[in-house]
Amino acid sequence: MAFYIKRMTVIGLGLIGGSLARALRRKALVGEVVGVNRHRESLERAVALGVIDRFSTDPEDGVRDADLVVVATPVRAIVPTIARAAPGMMRGAVVTDAGSVKGRIVAACEAVMPQGVDFVGGHPIAGTEHSGVEASFATLFEGSRTILTPTEHTAKDALELVTLVWEATGSTVETMDPLHHDKVLAATSHLPHLMAYNIVKTLSDLENDVQSEVFRFAASGFRDFTRIASSDPTMWRDICLENREAILEMIGRFGQDLQTLRDLVHDGNGDALHQIFSQSRATRDRVLKIGKG
Repeated sequence: MAFYIKRMTVIGLGLIGGSLARALRRKALVGEVVGVNRHRESLERAVALGVIDRFSTDPEDGVRDADLVVVATPVRAIVPTIARAAPGMMRGAVVTDAGSVKGRIVAACEAVMPQGVDFVGGHPIAGTEHSGVEASFATLFEGSRTILTPTEHTAKDALELVTLVWEATGSTVETMDPLHHDKVLAATSHLPHLMAYNIVKTLSDLENDVQSEVFRFAASGFRDFTRIASSDPTMWRDICLENREAILEMIGRFGQDLQTLRDLVHDGNGDALHQIFSQSRATRDRVLKIGKG
């Protein structure tokens, strides 16, 4: 089914919001794109880059007459931003977000929707370690997955539109219960980011003479594993606070497994270590094969 968005407003014009605007522009699926950010300088850069046509620093003003409103702010700003923008939304508009936490956010956003305006929770699972509209590019979502989290309150036509929008970017769309989404993402995304941040902290806290040698001889494995520790600190602070319970559960599970490894190393149990490493390698190979499929 074809679609065309006459006016789209993107609130939080960074990597995700900017890349979505670029992708839809490239395929001529959107007319006017309005950007909303707190900082005027980033909006002026977005105009100069051709990502948006015009901008506003006021969410209520920026969403006027928009057919689709996409909120791509840090997760703790999503609900208050949508609440501020709500009085300016026109009847028939569809609102979606791009946050990686969904449970409380979806319920709160649905509660503040004006009459005749529909909300669809969304989470494009794509990104890089870079942030800002300058880092955005039209092909970011190609080959990715996007999770939409409809509820019993989600309008069918609104869900269909948001599905078509993300599919147009080259992403495969799946639906999931909001709370289940948060448990899955705590394991697949949130915990790995915390691990990357923490290993860099551990190494940076070593004694100065050891630390200098560690970072001097850091190999490609270190760079690959810790790449995501270059992600936006504000975004990840908010994710940890917003998805606290699910993340704490995963940290607990990981801590138990790490203690097991410690004990095996301490005891010199090479057979058990080899078994764990072999199982982990097989699991990773299987996951990567599924991902390619």
